[in-house]
Amino acid sequence: MEFKFKKQNQHGAWAMVFMPPILGMVASGFHPSQLFFIVGWLLIFFAADHILYFFKRIKRKEYEVLNSAFLFTFLSFLILIYPIVTEYRVIFFFLCMIPFGILNAYFSYTRDERNMLNNIAAIIIFSLAGGATGFLNTHSMTFNLYFVMIVSTLYFIGSALVVKTVIREKNNPTYKWASFIYHFIVMIIGFIYHPVVGIAFTFGFIRAVYVYGRGWKPKQLGILEIIHVVFVTIVISLFMVYFR
Repeated sequence: MEFKFKKQNQHGAWAMVFMPPILGMVASGFHPSQLFFIVGWLLIFFAADHILYFFKRIKRKEYEVLNSAFLFTFLSFLILIYPIVTEYRVIFFFLCMIPFGILNAYFSYTRDERNMLNNIAAIIIFSLAGGATGFLNTHSMTFNLYFVMIVSTLYFIGSALVVKTVIREKNNPTYKWASFIYHFIVMIIGFIYHPVVGIAFTFGFIRAVYVYGRGWKPKQLGILEIIHVVFVTIVISLFMVYFR
């Protein structure tokens, strides 16, 4: 059996893998099973990325890529045994992800990955992972876990809009104003809810306005994305620890 491994080079994807689970741990408190879950979740991400890549290039019949996906899936099952034994109901989070995963597969097959619906479907999947991580320790859906999933979803939708305005749809004024208005509204809602949450989303609004029309390259935007996601993760974590 031959394998072919695909390198993931999108900074936004890495941010989506780690930010929600970290916030989920902060929201719920720590349990060892969460570390296993994060590793298993990372392997699932690798598996899904290879499967979507295979669908995108399905006519080339690169079964080596599919073999790699099966390998990652098998390893993830082994790693996730402990979290599932700790709280079997975490499986329901994975079941909720399936419809959105099917959407991702469809958009990959039709080579329409840039569709905003595809982005939102992926964002919801990763946000659910944040809730699942926290659920392993709370054993119930608390307000903080809902808060983590909502914040993650709002943050990554904003990031997707910025990417479109800077790279993929940089000449489309519709996305420009959609990004500006979206970030402004989210920032205002954040301040209404709590000043600290507003501060967390202020970075996103400033970034959306500042980077537009500057001809930034993907690498530059990726570096800013790393800084942004670290900032938001720290501020939201401080909010949940000290202000809730």
